[in-house]
Amino acid sequence: MIQRTGESEKIYRDISPRLVPGGIHSNIRFIDPHPLWFSRAKGSRIWDVDQNEYVDCVINMAALILGHCDERVTAAVKEQIDRGLTCGVETELNVRVAKLLHEMIPCAESVKFSNTGTEAVMKAIMIARGFTGKEAIIKAEGGYNGWQDTVAVSYNPDLKKAGPKKSPNVVPESSGVLKKATGSTIIMPYNDADVTEKLVKRYRKKLAAVLVEPVAFNLGCVRPREEYLRTLREIADQYGVLLIFDEIISGFRVAPGGAQEYYGVTPDIATFAKAIANGFPMSAVAARADIMEVTRPKNKVGWAGVYNASQVSMAASLATLEIIKDGEIQRKLNDESATLERKFSELAKEEKVQAQLLSFGGQFQTYFTDAQIVDYRSACKADQTKFTVLREHMLAEGIYMLPGRFFHHGLVAAHSEADLNHITSAMRSGLQKIRELST
Repeated sequence: MIQRTGESEKIYRDISPRLVPGGIHSNIRFIDPHPLWFSRAKGSRIWDVDQNEYVDCVINMAALILGHCDERVTAAVKEQIDRGLTCGVETELNVRVAKLLHEMIPCAESVKFSNTGTEAVMKAIMIARGFTGKEAIIKAEGGYNGWQDTVAVSYNPDLKKAGPKKSPNVVPESSGVLKKATGSTIIMPYNDADVTEKLVKRYRKKLAAVLVEPVAFNLGCVRPREEYLRTLREIADQYGVLLIFDEIISGFRVAPGGAQEYYGVTPDIATFAKAIANGFPMSAVAARADIMEVTRPKNKVGWAGVYNASQVSMAASLATLEIIKDGEIQRKLNDESATLERKFSELAKEEKVQAQLLSFGGQFQTYFTDAQIVDYRSACKADQTKFTVLREHMLAEGIYMLPGRFFHHGLVAAHSEADLNHITSAMRSGLQKIRELST
């Protein structure tokens, strides 16, 4: 039971509000009444500055797949540091990683590197515009595709502002979003191919691409309906637009080649980050070779960045990809998350609490509703208060989770059977607490 967080509180109180507003460098890390500060991590565990030990289910916001401080990745990073090369140059290492991605990912005829998920999606959209000569994109309501202006809309919109389900409004997520930039963005509901086809048909003359997370992990964990992704592929082909898969989270977790391999649907362009380097900052855009030709020097779409193919991250990526390319870890994560989903369902029935856990590729989230979760609006039916009770109980029991009701919690290869038993035990007592509070 976690009882002491005094050192974290002290750090929070000592920070000048002018120095670090809110005390955090990514707003999702904030936890009431104060954030937690961490000191070290290993495998499936993370320790805060009060030396509380947690089973980590935040896993670097899904950027881990092997576990913290994996010895094989660490060794590769240390060796690269000793070589002295850091960034701003091309090396054979870059080619080796690109070749490995080409072998693993169905759409990866060509590959280029960047640093973050936001950068990768931004470049993918620019490539689509440069290749097609058209500017508009369609993206899914509830889909988080980074913080550049074009896509920083309708991620978590107020339903009072969101408009009709079959023709959602474009709702900026921040007052800092350039309103003119959002004029080229169209919103579609996730998992509704019929509505998407109508939108694509209506806007096809100005539409460059349809952008979608193949698995909606930014709704927690919402899987695509049967044939949804295949139908999107057919729609894109029929109306002459590109299909972009945002595989920042699904990439490498559900299968070595991402969701496109798992579901057998190949997009024109796909973006990857997170698990690509087991926690080191790196991202990639993979696409058809003819499409990526627009990024060749002196062609239509520029590609720049001092830290693109940063050598420490590239070393971490090569080590990680070599470990996960055979699919064994993905099968483990798929099996373990499916088991967790089944056990949670059994616990919810035993405790007579309307709740469900959805999972895939090790990622999971709980929803306190008996409604079928298929898109953003159905996910919004889940009870936030009950989720908060469970999350706070899990944290007190030593399971590190975040407050976001749509956050994609997860497991990595390093999670043990004992860890899973600890998680399910804490979920059982959390559901009991919710039942007691509800009666």
